[in-house]
Formats: sequence, structure tokens, C-alpha cells
Amino acid sequence: MKDPGNAIDLVIFDCDGTLVDSEVVAAQAWSEHVAAYGVDLTAQQALAQFRGVSMKLCLARIEELHGKPLPASFEAELRALMAVMLEQRLQPIAGALEMVQALAVPYALASNAPHHKIELCLRVTGLLPYFAGRIYSAYDVQRWKPDPALFLFAADSLGVAPSRCAVVEDSLPGVQAGLAAGMKVIALQEHGVHPEMPDGVSVIARLAQLHPHLA
Repeated sequence: MKDPGNAIDLVIFDCDGTLVDSEVVAAQAWSEHVAAYGVDLTAQQALAQFRGVSMKLCLARIEELHGKPLPASFEAELRALMAVMLEQRLQPIAGALEMVQALAVPYALASNAPHHKIELCLRVTGLLPYFAGRIYSAYDVQRWKPDPALFLFAADSLGVAPSRCAVVEDSLPGVQAGLAAGMKVIALQEHGVHPEMPDGVSVIARLAQLHPHLA
């Protein structure tokens, strides 16, 4: 029997790399776009450096590599390229649709990305109807993971205590944010566990393994 003191009343999912396989596509967009500015950054390097990191910090890193400030149009051009590539290439993370369809616990989504990108990713992968009305962006609170503010905002908006929430994340900043919010954290690590994964985090290799961790 479930211990009511440990019950999970809300599951908060990250989006990129957790529900949709967008991080590889985004890394390819970064690599292509920065090349026009003379910056040599492979998609693999972009993925390793930018996974779960706010756009502000990513841009600061590119400026460092570029050696001078980027033009004001850089971010808008990058996001436009990402949108085109996501429309063409984006796929859901394996098992995502089946997993949300089977969830008996209320759930929401909280991402560092802006609303328009979140909704694009969910629409392309068929997940948008499942999260409509329960999508939270770091741009709503102007604070980005690993800051816990976004997770706390989502929980408060839905009237659930942080201690009764579970966070499902793939990136280290997201895991750190969930722990700082006082929530149970489940890390989706499809390609091996991050070497800096904190203690006390449940690790799954596939979304199909999630359900037992919510009991």
C-alpha cells in the first residue's frame, strides 16, 4: 500500500531531452549558425556545453569564442533556424506518448525554453494536447534552472506542496533545480549516468521505467 506521507501528487516534466528529442537538433542549429560568425563549434560540443543551460549563458559562451559582442539579431536568427529544423526533424523521446497516456498522477511541464518553443516541440511530437494549460516557462519567472524558482512556481500554480512533487529531468541543471526545490527527482539518463549526478536522485534509462518511481 502506498504511504500517504510519501505520495506524489504532481509530476513535473522538463521538455527538451526529457519528452522531446530536441537537444540534438538544437545543437545542430547552434553549430550551423555560429559558423557564420567564424566560430568553430561542433554539434557534439554544443550538446555537451549547452544541455539544460539558459540561452543567456549559451550566448555568453559564444561571445567568448567569437571574441566580441554578437549582433542584436543573433538570437532571433538562431531561434528561427531552430524552429525550421525542429519542424523538419523533431521526434518524441522513446515512449513519451505512451507514458503520459498511462499516467494516473496529475502532471505538468516546466522548461527553461520560451513558451513558443515549448509549444512548437509539443505540437510537432503530438504531445501538446496532454499538457495544454499546464505549461510553465522560465521566462514566466525570469529565473532559469538550476534555480528552483520555476519548479516552485509550477507547484504553487497547481496548489501542490513541493514535497509532494516529482521532477523528471535529463540535464544536470534541471536535476539541481528539482533538488533545490525540495522535490523528488528522477533523472532520465538514456546514454549513461552523468558523472556529477547528485546522491538521492532516482535514475531511469527509459521513460517506460518511470511509473514505479511515482509510487
